[in-house]
Amino acid sequence: MVKIIKVDVDFNGIIIFDYPGILVPFGGKIKDGDNILQGFTTTDKGDLVLDEGIALPIMGIDDGGYVVRLFLNELPDRENREVIFSDKYFYLNVTGGLYIADMSVFWEWEDYTGWHNADVPKGIYKVSLEGVHLEKDGDIVYCYDLILEKTSKIGIREIEPRSDSRLC
Repeated sequence: MVKIIKVDVDFNGIIIFDYPGILVPFGGKIKDGDNILQGFTTTDKGDLVLDEGIALPIMGIDDGGYVVRLFLNELPDRENREVIFSDKYFYLNVTGGLYIADMSVFWEWEDYTGWHNADVPKGIYKVSLEGVHLEKDGDIVYCYDLILEKTSKIGIREIEPRSDSRLC
């Protein structure tokens, strides 16, 4: 496992993105306060960031606390883990840093505010996204596992992000 990140969601989603790669669709610059989410939902920029491995959204989730676990070239332990959904394959092209945040950071942009650094080395990754329940001390933890496999090039994306990624 590379890292465990706790994300408080107030905007119905989580976004995983490369920085500075996310600047590319916006001519290399995003101003503080810009709503870049609108650009992704109303233009072809949404498909561009998915196809180029710049961003991966987890959409349609209830507000609350979630755990995002990242696995690099390894699989999660299956013990006490119930897979709710598994989406294969997305791609991520990490050119700088890979960050995880509440989707609200795309609603009102501000550099590094609310971002969690995933500490993933630069490179191209083939990604499986799994929504899971983890049993820990008799409690259920709602978790999204990103299983990253290093690859030499971005493949053709044949999957769309889920509009409903709830784990309840």
